[in-house]
Amino acid sequence: MTANLRVLVVGAGLAGLTAATAFHDFGWDVDLVERRETLDAIPTGLFIPSNGMRAFASLGVASGLRSRGHEIERLNVRIPGGGASSSVSVETVWPNVGPSIGIERKTAVRTLLRSCPIPVQWGTAVQGLTRHDKRVTVTLSDDTRSDYDLVVGADGVNSTVRLQAWPDAVTQYAGDTWWRGVAPAPDGLDTWELCLCQEGVMLAEPIGHDLAYWTAGTYSLQQFDDPVADRAKRVRKQFGDADGPHAEILAQVEDDSLVQFSPAFQILLSHPVQGRVVLIGDAAHATGPNMAQGASMAAEDVLVLTRELAWATDIDAALTRYAIRRAARTRYVHEATAMRNRAAQTEDRERLVQEWPQLSVQSFAALVPPP
Repeated sequence: MTANLRVLVVGAGLAGLTAATAFHDFGWDVDLVERRETLDAIPTGLFIPSNGMRAFASLGVASGLRSRGHEIERLNVRIPGGGASSSVSVETVWPNVGPSIGIERKTAVRTLLRSCPIPVQWGTAVQGLTRHDKRVTVTLSDDTRSDYDLVVGADGVNSTVRLQAWPDAVTQYAGDTWWRGVAPAPDGLDTWELCLCQEGVMLAEPIGHDLAYWTAGTYSLQQFDDPVADRAKRVRKQFGDADGPHAEILAQVEDDSLVQFSPAFQILLSHPVQGRVVLIGDAAHATGPNMAQGASMAAEDVLVLTRELAWATDIDAALTRYAIRRAARTRYVHEATAMRNRAAQTEDRERLVQEWPQLSVQSFAALVPPP
């Protein structure tokens, strides 16, 4: 392994914190910057499927996530109003892979933050990148300029690193739009529950600490905005046919400021490496949430990247191997997400419920083998 390398990790989310910890364990000199001033944001949640938890486990950080979240054992789907329902176990979808969990997003990030040995430079953004043969000169928003042997962009779908190194890459509206929030968990909500409403879908899942994560989505050809004023009222109205625990959660959605609204955007770089700049997570391959693979793909990226770099004597060759190894898997997630989005828009909801177990197994089968 090449020693004494200087690395800049951009982004203090799940991918960035995990990558910074792993590079520190190599004995490398690591800086970690985050453009946000604080972690505080509208409370939302995560569903981390088994392949993501497997990757976090291989990186040595899964136990904290698992202990602070809620293990999901089944994936249930139903039509409200006494309509059809169906269910499949996580073990059937992910045979011998391990658990899936629901967890509040800020809890997941804070768990990784506590175990990360690198201090985060909050409120610090990348202003410029100049790539050289074996290093990158980085200008930060605090007016500092430094040379690094490697820059890792883990700064999400609106990546400033990608903007600097891939200026022609653009994100695209993915065709789905989501409202999200966190509420007290209704009695009896103990697993992942999808409700197929007339105007979209609504998911509810326990995330530990007597809380539930909810997200409601709709599909449209054109991107649209939803102003904060009266947002909660509009969500309750649009998904008003939901019943059971979903209706109990919706009844608690009253504060407009606690409802996150976000169209889904997608991008897929064919080669997320430019010299000594590499992108991981949503910065490289963001897609809609239908597969719930955002955190999982980020964790797998970190795992593959660190394994390629762990014993490399040629950093550039290791980065190329990383890009090649991740290409087919991330492309598959994009394709499978589009397929599941089409399925969710069907008018034949009865058939979708009937085919739910088979759809779940088939769509995730390619991700059961390790990355």
